[in-house]
Amino acid sequence: EANIKSIETNSKNRLQSEESRTDEEAERNNKTDLQIKEPELLVEESCLLSEDVRKSAAAALVRGGPATRHFGGNRGGLPHDVMNIGSIVICGAQKTVIYSCVQSPRGKTYPIGASGAIVSDLTELSETDENENEFLCCFLAKDKRMVVFELKSKKVVVELQIATKLNFWRYLPPVAHGGNLVFFLLTPLGGFHWLPLSDSPSPRQVWKRGTELQGKKIVSYEEGGSNGLEGEDHHSAVALVLTCTSTASDPIQAWCIPLNNQSKPLCVSQDTLGAALFCTIPMHLSKKAFNPLLTMVTKEKNGVVIELLSLSNDPLQTESTNIKETLDFGPDEGIFETPTMAMGSSPSVFCLCWKKYLIIIVRDRGLLVHYEFFEDDLKLVFKHHLKHYVVDAGLKSSANNEKVEIFVLVSEPNKKDGRIVTIHLN
Repeated sequence: EANIKSIETNSKNRLQSEESRTDEEAERNNKTDLQIKEPELLVEESCLLSEDVRKSAAAALVRGGPATRHFGGNRGGLPHDVMNIGSIVICGAQKTVIYSCVQSPRGKTYPIGASGAIVSDLTELSETDENENEFLCCFLAKDKRMVVFELKSKKVVVELQIATKLNFWRYLPPVAHGGNLVFFLLTPLGGFHWLPLSDSPSPRQVWKRGTELQGKKIVSYEEGGSNGLEGEDHHSAVALVLTCTSTASDPIQAWCIPLNNQSKPLCVSQDTLGAALFCTIPMHLSKKAFNPLLTMVTKEKNGVVIELLSLSNDPLQTESTNIKETLDFGPDEGIFETPTMAMGSSPSVFCLCWKKYLIIIVRDRGLLVHYEFFEDDLKLVFKHHLKHYVVDAGLKSSANNEKVEIFVLVSEPNKKDGRIVTIHLN
């Protein structure tokens, strides 16, 4: 009986101990659920560009179009429910090739000749068809004229005579200006929003180019935040412009410009490796006026540092958020040769943002680092070595936002061809 009672007591103690351990594990699991989980990482490489298009077109796709980034640039400073990635456009005297990461076939040729072109996302803003359509904005340098084509019908939507130089241009998402189709044009006079489908399609100046930015080469351009107004008066609150002088080896300056035609531009860095605007505000809370965060990547004594800054108004200035991370490069994979590109090799670091995601890409090292903005801090999620030079990159989300894809255009060793590397995040 004593032995039986002892066995029963021991069994009871073991059960209580196991229940206690189970409770502790459940508590730990609950805490883990509140933290960032390691994503399921799937990396996929496409065929060579030269297998989708001709070899000459593949080399031109790596080189990119004039006065614009391959995929357009970061969009993460604007509030988005869904994130899209732009297409690469290259032009000749008689035809234009549009290369998309997300459409099939990836490479499409149109009988439209131009000096350069940019293209919109698939959108439902067409006045002639309720279904999705794309709009191709072409620049004809000889005629000093811009023409917008509706690609589905290949019809001209609007033409614009432009009497000044075009220093930079890109497509902006509709949220950048009243839900309209909008192309951004940067000239010696300043920045303009061109709404070709609007009742008054003349370009609208959103900021003036003062003496601080005159004569500087534009490396990249993006917008973010909201002015809090409604309808066609609504547009982004601030622009981020990266500039340099004529030589590629000179440092990159980062400028923030309020989009109100009054305040002067603010130089936020005299020597940056890369920068981006970062909107962490949910779409349903973005109706009021707000500024995005500013992501800065700089080289300091202790290494390459990623820092998030806030932007305040009247006058525009940066404020510390105390969010700062030193980039760990990991194993040395070497330096990859830089191909010839229309926009040069600057910036040396790409920053891609959307909601909680912050992707840092060191181009000549082929290094991609994924952070998440979590509880007012940056959490390292993973690092991945692409083992190629990075020509350009962009983010895209699925319709239900359950998956995010990172599309990276990398160059091949011969520097005249490339491929798309897609990293799928669940």
